[in-house]
Amino acid sequence: MNFCFALCALSFEFIFMRYKYKARTREGKIRKGIIESSTRKDALSLLEKYGFYTTSLKIAGKEGLLATKLSFKRISLSDVTIFTRQLAVMLKSAISPTEALASLVIQAENSDFREKILKMGELIERGRSLSQAFSMFPETFDPFFVSVIKSGEVSGKVADSLNYLAAHLERKGKLNERVKGAMVYPIFIVVVFIAVFFLTAFFIVPNLTQLLANFKGKLPLFTRIIISLSEFTKKGGWIIIVGILGFLFFLFLYFKKSLAAKKYYDKYILRLPIIGDLTKKIYLARFSENLSVLLKAGLPITQALKISQDIIENLTYKKIIAEAEQEVMRGENISSVFSKYPREVPAFVSQMILTGEKTGTLDQTLMEVINFYQEEIDRTTMNLSAIIEPVLLLVLGAGIAVLAIAIFIPLFQIGLGSANM
Repeated sequence: MNFCFALCALSFEFIFMRYKYKARTREGKIRKGIIESSTRKDALSLLEKYGFYTTSLKIAGKEGLLATKLSFKRISLSDVTIFTRQLAVMLKSAISPTEALASLVIQAENSDFREKILKMGELIERGRSLSQAFSMFPETFDPFFVSVIKSGEVSGKVADSLNYLAAHLERKGKLNERVKGAMVYPIFIVVVFIAVFFLTAFFIVPNLTQLLANFKGKLPLFTRIIISLSEFTKKGGWIIIVGILGFLFFLFLYFKKSLAAKKYYDKYILRLPIIGDLTKKIYLARFSENLSVLLKAGLPITQALKISQDIIENLTYKKIIAEAEQEVMRGENISSVFSKYPREVPAFVSQMILTGEKTGTLDQTLMEVINFYQEEIDRTTMNLSAIIEPVLLLVLGAGIAVLAIAIFIPLFQIGLGSANM
């Protein structure tokens, strides 16, 4: 199996040829990817050792490699979570990391992830540790993930560390789904609104204009506004509208990348009604989750705070955690720092951390904070949806009502005039 890893994984050694393969597993699932081997015969033999039944094997030139890279699907949080959980179970069963990774290669659905697992197997085969192998792919395994694995290696409890990570990723996935779920309906309503606007401007109003060409008298205000807006949109105004939307989008991206703008945004979004409260809960839940997992894995408190600071996105909370790290190095408590920021860190969190510090069970009390805020986030997102939905429906309904009035009043007047004649 080690020999298999040494030859199968991608490397930069020129003595290997790259082959693009298509194969089936014993369960009949199709697998595609790139394999390196000195000869075609060796490549077929190595695929067979993995339990693959090869249906196609071609030399992968530059075009083939490019096509393969472009066809890779993004490695999702779900992919990493399942992989982490399965690896934890295998290592807990005393299976070596090399053999465990070899088994997970076959199960990986994502071709990009499969290639990464192959490379990790090769690195371990060459004497690297598991944490070092993971650290080679920071886009998939962040410093938080690698640090927990490294701590497990030091304590001899890698399987336990992987279990902590799997549970952490599962909770993170649920939190992300809750937040995304709250945004689906508003986005849907906005898209429908835009679609109705362009449908009206390009198809309904032009036909209405022809119908009203012989209308005697002054058209209603709403009708004149909609006809003018339609003509503006059809005569190139849509380019201006799309340009404005594009400008706003790129302005948003600029603000996200600009440090000064991000500081302002991260500070004042926390002060917005409803949205700010939800944002605080999300960041506090993430911080508590990260710190709890790192402490459970056996990392020193200062190192755990440093890693938590690096992976938290909000600059306001990043600054608070950095201050906490410095104070802890001087012998102070985290709770004493957090208590100085009551607007960003509620008293409940500071008190729970203080209790954990006094009893030596900080990782456990942080889990209580996580459970509390997960329920709060659920409740807030439900309330937010309940508030946003009727408002958006009211706006959409008002827009449709204005359109209906603009169209039907003149038609009604024309019909009434014809009847009087």
